[in-house]
Amino acid sequence: MAFIIKDTPVKVAEREIFQDEDGYIAFPSNEMAVFDREQFIPIGVLSYQQFDRHSNEKIFIAVPNLQGIPDGDYGAITYSFVSESDGWRLDDEFANDSKLDEGEDYIDRYQQSREFFTQHQYLEAYGRKAPLFVIGGQPPLGQNWDAILYDEMGDNPELDHYHDVTSDRDDPEFESMSSREITYFDEETEQEFIFLGYFSDTPYLELSGTFMVFYQPESKKVMLVVEYD
Repeated sequence: MAFIIKDTPVKVAEREIFQDEDGYIAFPSNEMAVFDREQFIPIGVLSYQQFDRHSNEKIFIAVPNLQGIPDGDYGAITYSFVSESDGWRLDDEFANDSKLDEGEDYIDRYQQSREFFTQHQYLEAYGRKAPLFVIGGQPPLGQNWDAILYDEMGDNPELDHYHDVTSDRDDPEFESMSSREITYFDEETEQEFIFLGYFSDTPYLELSGTFMVFYQPESKKVMLVVEYD
């Protein structure tokens, strides 16, 4: 079973973040999080203490600088915290893939977005304020992105039941089922990933993807899966 629907409620209720706050900083510098600038387009740094009060980890959230990202060529992409000196790095299977060209429109758009945020302390998309990140809640299952991670409809009665209940707001189980924590279990590595939230790449890169962000605390690994509009 890939997705695990737990009996406990979500650790963090879903909430849109529009500006820097104690638990989230947008457009982080290398002083906030050590990372390879050739491998990543930095989006934010999230405090994992919001999910685990005993943790002081700061999780680096970024768009991997990979040529196939705008074309939807990737499934799940992972990167990890390697060490204090090396910081965050793409996992080996992605590290040598082709990078985006400096002259690409989305790279220019990112620079403009960063400058706009520095001046106004918020971002815009489609003429209105756009969230920097949407933290917490449940991963939005039943879309294209989660089909990349699993193929278990009909093999997982609990997941089938979840879809049946959450598709009907009048179902007596709707409130409890729609507030339970959902994690992802990687059967190959036998690691459980916590859902942190998601962000749209539109206000950053003027593309049309939504990045689902998961985290594996023991291996300090981030997993991204993109839903394309």
